[in-house]
Order: sequence, then C-alpha cells, then structure tokens
Amino acid sequence: NKWKGNKAVGEGEQEITALIENEVINTELRFFKPWKSESDGYLKVDEINANTTKVTWGFSGINKFPSNIFMLFFNMDKVVGKDFEEGLANLKVILEK
Repeated sequence: NKWKGNKAVGEGEQEITALIENEVINTELRFFKPWKSESDGYLKVDEINANTTKVTWGFSGINKFPSNIFMLFFNMDKVVGKDFEEGLANLKVILEK
C-alpha cells in the first residue's frame, strides 16, 4: 500500500508483515519523502469484555544520524496524531456496523 501526502506526511509505503487473528497486525513502513527511513508499525487488539475492544496503533524505529538529531525537535503527535485519531475513529465505525 503506497501513499503520497502533503509535505508533512510525505511519501512511502506500508506492507503487512504478520497477522495474528484477534491479536495484532504488524507492518513495515518505508518512508521515501521528506526523508528516507523505515519503521515497524502495529495495530494491537485487546478484548476488554464481550462488547469492548481496545485497539492500540503505533510504530517504532531507529533513527540514524542526522535524523536522530532532527527527531529530538520533531513533534510526531502534531504531525500524525490527527491522522491516527481519524484512522481509529474510522476503524470503530466499520467494526461497529
């Protein structure tokens, strides 16, 4: 799955690397613009009770120099937080149909 967004989001692709039903979806994110990097993404599912499920969406990666210096001043929540919230809200609507 490839995307091409605005200057803040950039361009990249995402590949599902593992899927464990009712537990987790692991992905590999490859960013091409505005900088090249790779990250591991995940959607983790935890059943709270018969009618409630908690979904955790996140990613992690290692930033090499000079990206590691840049990331000290980069507000990830400001750049992608809204997209995460919107994505989780869309997922909720789909799953509650």
